[in-house]
Amino acid sequence: MSDIVVERSGVINLALDGIITVGIAVAFVSTQHLSHTIILWGVDMAPIMSLLVTVATTVVLAALFMLFINILHAYHVLTGLALNIAFYGLSALIGLRLQKTPTIATLRLPPPVLASVGILVVLFTWLILYRTAIGMAVRACGFNPRAAEHLGVRVWRVRFLASAIGYTLAGIGSYIYAVVYRGGWVQYTGRGYGFLAITLAMASTWHPLLSYPIALAFGYLYTSAYALQLLYGVHSEIVNALPYIASIAIVTVVYSTPLHKKLAAPRALGEVYFKEERAA
Repeated sequence: MSDIVVERSGVINLALDGIITVGIAVAFVSTQHLSHTIILWGVDMAPIMSLLVTVATTVVLAALFMLFINILHAYHVLTGLALNIAFYGLSALIGLRLQKTPTIATLRLPPPVLASVGILVVLFTWLILYRTAIGMAVRACGFNPRAAEHLGVRVWRVRFLASAIGYTLAGIGSYIYAVVYRGGWVQYTGRGYGFLAITLAMASTWHPLLSYPIALAFGYLYTSAYALQLLYGVHSEIVNALPYIASIAIVTVVYSTPLHKKLAAPRALGEVYFKEERAA
């Protein structure tokens, strides 16, 4: 969902992978350092504070990315890839210097609760993009930023807002992965998941409602790798590659059929926007 919101505003979101990696490291170390330190009305507030710290970190790093894109008019792809390298190093620095132990006690959440959170995030993203004036402005900036500016939309402000919404969701996801799902950290934990999120967003043609079943299919293949290997005797390398093969296949099918015309991608995605240019 994070990538869908940001790229609907016209920004190629290649910095996502590095920011997720930093978010996971921050979620891990903040959970260790804040555990049982903040008690309010007899309730341990450390998980909430850790979540807020993780979200704040991802949003700040996203603002840095948007500064290069919107204010300095840097190329989206080069800026994203360069920041990824810096963020990988930052995640290693945070994790290695600040961790107390390589593991933490995971936060127990029932599967129905996690499924409900996923559905709520999908519905929230769809409502924001397709049922609010903010969402209309975001999609307008991704389709034709010069025309949007001509109609009174401040493109750089909208893109900053889209990044804030998107990376709030990315921070929540990073926290859930580190504290609920994994419960441990090693150097560069989470690297590659950002690029995977971009692929899944492309496969769904940047539509929130389509992204959910595609993500579920990928998640099933990813988590069932060992079961498929035991049941059918498939080689481990092939089983591990199945989720990624499925993602590539979905993208190929979508963009080789008339479906991609009905579900149009942001036309100005990756375009370096200068306010001084005349609207087309």
